[in-house]
Amino acid sequence: MKKPRLLIILNRLAVGGPAFNVISSASILSNEFDILLIAGAPDADEQPADYLLEQYTGFQFQKIAALKRSVIPGTDWRAYRAIKKAIREFKPDIVHTHGAKPGVLGRIAAHNLHVPVVVHTFHGHVFHSYFSTIVSRCIVRIERWLANISSAIVAISAKLNEELLHAYKIVTAEKIRLIRLGIETTAFQDETGEKRKQFREEFALPDNTVAVGIAGRFVPVKNHRLFIEAATQFIKAQNGKANVQFFLIGDGTEKSKIQALIKEQQFRFSHAGPGYDNSAPFVFTSWRKDMDAVYAGLDIVMLTSLNEGTPVSIMEAMAAGKPVLSTNVGGIAELITDGQTGLLASTATELAAALSQLVNNEQQRLQFGAAAAKDAARFSKSAEAAALSRLYHSLLSQR
Repeated sequence: MKKPRLLIILNRLAVGGPAFNVISSASILSNEFDILLIAGAPDADEQPADYLLEQYTGFQFQKIAALKRSVIPGTDWRAYRAIKKAIREFKPDIVHTHGAKPGVLGRIAAHNLHVPVVVHTFHGHVFHSYFSTIVSRCIVRIERWLANISSAIVAISAKLNEELLHAYKIVTAEKIRLIRLGIETTAFQDETGEKRKQFREEFALPDNTVAVGIAGRFVPVKNHRLFIEAATQFIKAQNGKANVQFFLIGDGTEKSKIQALIKEQQFRFSHAGPGYDNSAPFVFTSWRKDMDAVYAGLDIVMLTSLNEGTPVSIMEAMAAGKPVLSTNVGGIAELITDGQTGLLASTATELAAALSQLVNNEQQRLQFGAAAAKDAARFSKSAEAAALSRLYHSLLSQR
C-alpha cells in the first residue's frame, strides 16, 4: 500500500529543541509516511544542526536558504516560492509546519495549492514578550486567519492549549489537539558516570564544586539577565562560602549584553577552550552537541524565560536526573513538580534563595534529581509519534 506523503516545514536547522524534536519524530514517522522535511538555514548566531540528519534517517531533506527568522519581504517571497515549488513537486497529502515563519508561508502555500491536510504546531507563541502591543495584536489576528485555513492546530502543553483556545482565541475547540513533546530519555542517562567525568574534567571542576547551568539562545525572551541577577545575588549572599560555577550554554545576539551585566556586577567570566580560567564564576561554553554530557556534569539546571511552550532543555535535564530551578511560565509547571523535582520562582531574589537552598543541601539535590529522572519516563518519544500518526490518519480520512 502506498504511504501517504507528508511534507514537514521547520523554521531553521539549528541546534535547539524544535529541530531535535521535529527531526527525531520524522525518523519514526517515516515507517508510515513518505516524508520530505524542509528547513531554513541557521542565523549567524546559531549553531547548525546538520549532524541530526546523520543521526536520524528515513526521510528526504531540502534546505531553503531564504527561510529566515527575521521578516524580510523580498527574502520571504523567495522562501514562499521555494515552498510552493516543493509542494508542487512532492505532491504531499499533508503539510505540517513548525515555527512562526513556516506557519505563515507554509500554510498559505499549502492552502493555495489545495493540499488536503494542513497542520501547524505551536511550540510556543509570540503573543507577548517578543514585540510591542500593536505588533502582538496584529500577529494574533494573522494567526486566527491562518487557523481558519488549517485542518488542525497542535499545542504541546495544556497551558499553551488553553492560551490558544481561550486567552487569545486563535483556534476553535474542534480544531485544536494537545500532543505533548517526547524525548529519548535513555540518551541522557549516565549509569557509569563517564559522561559526568568527561564534562567536569574538561572544565577542571573539583568534586566539591556545584555546577549550575542554563541552556538556550541568548535572546531577550530567554531572559538571561534574570539568570545573572539571581546568580550574582546568590554569590554575594554566600560571601565566598559556597563553591559554585555558573555555565551559560549557547550563543546569541544578547551575549555582549549578558557579559556587560556580569562586569557591571563586578564579576569575571571565561570561555571554554584555550585560555579557559576555571576560577571565573561564569563560563560561556557556546553551543554544544554533547548535551547528554553537559547535563551529566551539571548539578543544577536553571531556566529564566519570560515565555515558553514546553522547553526540551528541562525535559532533558530531568531525564539526566538533575533538579531544575525555573520561572513558572508557559507549560513549565506541567514538567516540574515544585518542591519534588525542582523549584519554581519568579524574581531574582526568589531564584537566589531557591538556588541557595539547592546548593547548600546536596541531599535535596539528589532527592529532587532522582524524582525528576523517574518522572521523565512520561516524556515518551514513541507516544508523541503515535499521537501525530493518529492525527494525520484521522484528518486524511475526513478528506
